[in-house]
Amino acid sequence: MGLLIALVWLAGAILLARASRRPMVHAAAAVCAGIAGTTLPDLDLWLPIGHRSGLTHSLLPLALALIARRWRPVMAGLAIGIGLHLAADAFPNAMRGFATVKLPAIGSLGVSGSYAWLGVQAVVASVAGAVLLAAALPTGLALLTAMALAAIGIAYLFVTDGGWWALMLYTAFGWIAVRRGTDGPAVSTTGRHPS
Repeated sequence: MGLLIALVWLAGAILLARASRRPMVHAAAAVCAGIAGTTLPDLDLWLPIGHRSGLTHSLLPLALALIARRWRPVMAGLAIGIGLHLAADAFPNAMRGFATVKLPAIGSLGVSGSYAWLGVQAVVASVAGAVLLAAALPTGLALLTAMALAAIGIAYLFVTDGGWWALMLYTAFGWIAVRRGTDGPAVSTTGRHPS
């Protein structure tokens, strides 16, 4: 049932992105896509490719949004949602069997390969989503949309297996980013590097 609802959220995001060029509508599309992205990687449960398929537990689903430039907000939200899902999947109760990532014609990546796959994909998806969101929307609206997606991410990670560990990592990296942004480089009025 959750996957069907995720597909409805994704369809809503695509329809919103196609319906209007207004930034507020595109922000709503990004949020809808973000909600969909938190569940879409598990679409492999409905397909004959096995759970934790590298086809769905990767950035590959974002190719859908490359079809039209108007879909950039959809791609941004989807990337953030998928990043959240993959971050939580990187912390299973045990990385074996069902939990490992599988690639077509190769099979399981094993324990280390699965951790690496999920971790790298989660980071790249999260960063790509943030960059795309900043490119798709005016700055103030992008920040508001990012806050809405962060709230969705917190709610999702709060209740999903592995989510607490992922939430702690996102919080730590968010705190570091904010601290770096507020500290900034030291500026000297004398022209010399301050010591």
